[in-house]
Amino acid sequence: MVNVLHGSDATFYYGMDSNQSKLVNGILLGAIGAVILVTLLTIIGDLYAPLKNLLKDAHYHHWVGKGVWAAVLFVIIVFGYILGAKNSNKKITDKLLKILSCVAIISAVALILFFVYEFSHT
Repeated sequence: MVNVLHGSDATFYYGMDSNQSKLVNGILLGAIGAVILVTLLTIIGDLYAPLKNLLKDAHYHHWVGKGVWAAVLFVIIVFGYILGAKNSNKKITDKLLKILSCVAIISAVALILFFVYEFSHT
């Protein structure tokens, strides 16, 4: 049976075994890597046309290419973490959730500011 914490930890389920915790933390790390990669590919691809063209030529459309490479990175990070992590616990999960939240917000703001700047100067 899975127990649920209440209060500030309302969404964290404890009682996970080590393998489940490694999987959750690996997924969080993979998501962090994928968000950063897509953000960088988007900004750099718009500034450097050969990158955008490479993604388009290799994957039909540049957004498909970004998704493919984000998925590849995600899988590599998840399996790398699962196979390489010595231990995994709630503290690591909490920290990774905070990092993912910050990375997602910073990436969204960076993309919005980049496109506002880019479209205002065309």
